[in-house]
Amino acid sequence: MPLYEFCCKRCRYIFEEVTPVDSPPPKCPECGGETYRLISPVSFKVSDDSALRRIEKRFQYYVNGGKYKDAARFLAKASEYVKNDKVKRLQEKVENKLIKSKK
Repeated sequence: MPLYEFCCKRCRYIFEEVTPVDSPPPKCPECGGETYRLISPVSFKVSDDSALRRIEKRFQYYVNGGKYKDAARFLAKASEYVKNDKVKRLQEKVENKLIKSKK
């Protein structure tokens, strides 16, 4: 199944979700509003090394923007497809950040 980006019509929250091609857009995880699919670049698996580089790049994008919840959600999905210790370490790092931010 492909990975799509969606944007909420109400709160403008952007998120990713793995969904079938012909499925309706999911509800927004933040406010429950209606969403629409964003046009985004096509990606495909070339090798685990290149997939890991793309994961790290996306992870850095979320962290640099302070979007730790998005980073955690993205890494959870990525870990389903790329079985690598580095992805697990990134997950631990972002989980620790989320725990510290709640204190």
